[in-house]
Amino acid sequence: MDASKFEGWFYEGAGIYRHVWLEKTEPVHIAHDGVFVYSQFKDNVPVGPADIHAQATLDASSAGGGTPTVAFQILDPDGKPVAQAQASPGQDSATEQAVMTLPAPQLWSPETPKLYTLVTTVQSGGQTVDEVKTPFGIRTVAFDANKGFILNGKPTFINGTCNHQDFAGVGVAVPDRIQYDRVARLKEMGANGFRTAHNVPAPVVLDDCDQLGMLVLDENRRMDSSPQTLDELKRMILRDRNHPSIFAWSLGNEEVDIQGTPAGGAVAAAMAKVVHDLDPTRPTTAAMNFGWGKGFTDSLDVIGLNYTRNGDPDKFHAAFPNKPIMNTETGSSLTTRGVYGGARGHYSLAYDRQGTHSNVLITGVKKNLTAEEWEQYYAARPWISSVFIWTGFDYRGENHWPSVIASMGAIDLCGFPKDLFYYFQSAWGTKPVLHLLPDWTSSVKPGENIDVVCYTNCEEAELFLNGTSLGRQTVPKLGHAEWHVPYAPGTLSAKGYVGGQQTIETKVETAGAPVAIQLVPDRTTLQADGQDVSLVTVEAVDDQGRMTPLADNLVHFHVDGGTLLGVGNGDPNSHDLDTADQRPLFSGLAQAIIQAPRQAGTITLTADSPGLTSATVTISTQPSSSQNILP
Repeated sequence: MDASKFEGWFYEGAGIYRHVWLEKTEPVHIAHDGVFVYSQFKDNVPVGPADIHAQATLDASSAGGGTPTVAFQILDPDGKPVAQAQASPGQDSATEQAVMTLPAPQLWSPETPKLYTLVTTVQSGGQTVDEVKTPFGIRTVAFDANKGFILNGKPTFINGTCNHQDFAGVGVAVPDRIQYDRVARLKEMGANGFRTAHNVPAPVVLDDCDQLGMLVLDENRRMDSSPQTLDELKRMILRDRNHPSIFAWSLGNEEVDIQGTPAGGAVAAAMAKVVHDLDPTRPTTAAMNFGWGKGFTDSLDVIGLNYTRNGDPDKFHAAFPNKPIMNTETGSSLTTRGVYGGARGHYSLAYDRQGTHSNVLITGVKKNLTAEEWEQYYAARPWISSVFIWTGFDYRGENHWPSVIASMGAIDLCGFPKDLFYYFQSAWGTKPVLHLLPDWTSSVKPGENIDVVCYTNCEEAELFLNGTSLGRQTVPKLGHAEWHVPYAPGTLSAKGYVGGQQTIETKVETAGAPVAIQLVPDRTTLQADGQDVSLVTVEAVDDQGRMTPLADNLVHFHVDGGTLLGVGNGDPNSHDLDTADQRPLFSGLAQAIIQAPRQAGTITLTADSPGLTSATVTISTQPSSSQNILP
């Protein structure tokens, strides 16, 4: 891809930035993306036995020793064989198919992401000439115009995030391990949905979502009915349709020129036909930011609403009572990690006050909504199947100079959580959450009022400053507690209560001046495959070992035995090189990405900064069994 030519309004990358495979096959083999497996229950109710439909398309440039035969075998989540069948001819001469029945299958869901494996074997001339292993899951998906999304027979609200494909230090050439970490971080936040905005994702992202339990809205890059675009859509469906994480196909995003026109309806219909011909198990949608009720609407199985500023979901639902609805994008809350006020330049505050794009038409008046306000808005409308926030992570593009990063994520470009991360964790997750902001290392004068916000899913929260209670508040559902506190250095703490009993507590302390660098790797053992990485958090600490959130020291890195793949700090206004051997701290943090070599051994990372005590961390690498890497 040539990045000098305009494509999206976000950074899409350039060159070859995903894995490229060289496949060697026998003359008779399974075609590329030629296996399809899906489950089916009686009346789509996931009780009792499930029929597993398997089919394989063969590519036979020369039949050689006779007519090839195809066999299927199913392995359960523990790797044990549970069903097998000999294939029979399908709809065309190249396709072989079979149906196997599992009497009591384990279901895939975000809570229990159980994966089976279909083993497809081809024999020709008495020899096994090809074998493909395809992970798959068993579950049912459906949409109801009044009950929303139905997973495995139960209404399930999708709390999702929209995500571009770039990351600090590496651009869009994201190592597999970081892809996994990104999905895992979103799960930690409480999300159960992932929209691939606005392009076909890397295959490993879908593997990660399958394994971790994340519902995926798989999105096509561009929308028209030309042969090239329909072919691209076809290849996307063939590649991705075995992933149980995918619950729907998005045909496109905010196609403003056609989404509300009759011509747009014809385009969507042509694309939807391609999808349904290749995958009869999932519905189609498209993300529409206006034109609801026209254009795409009749051609889509589920209407996708982006924001609400150009329409009224209540009126649409009343006018189209049988049309399932999902929110495909909302939010766009501009926040910057660690910026709570003061002269910090061109930055949005960490407080969610602006509600930039999340405005909604309420009783005829457009109102900007904060994250918790629109969360409450959608929670009150169960017929809307989902909410996908814009965005999970910060990303390059859609900014105003000097910013080069759009700071609309709940997580910054390095994967460091912002304060909003904890709001969503409290709203979406099940574990107790109690989070205070700001960090209480402030540049304001003692006695000056500071807004203290507590994100929690407890029923009540009590705030303390240096041991003195500042009051106990009832926390509204999907809301927060807030106090106006005269600043005094020391310890700001909180206790959370459920049923009148304390269940959780937290604190933030005033940090002193930075005296040392500290390195915290997410992993200290890597595979020596030339690809594995460790994300090392870099921070400055005071003489008590506390992270100093106002530190902006320049840190230099030196690596022995491995590669410094990239650096970052989450600063949306930083113009520093991602591939440099140095990075200033931003709000006290930076990140170094360490990549393993192809030989087992030891990697040493040293970080130093003028006036601070340096730090060293050791990462070991162990022999890798990977067979997919050329020497």
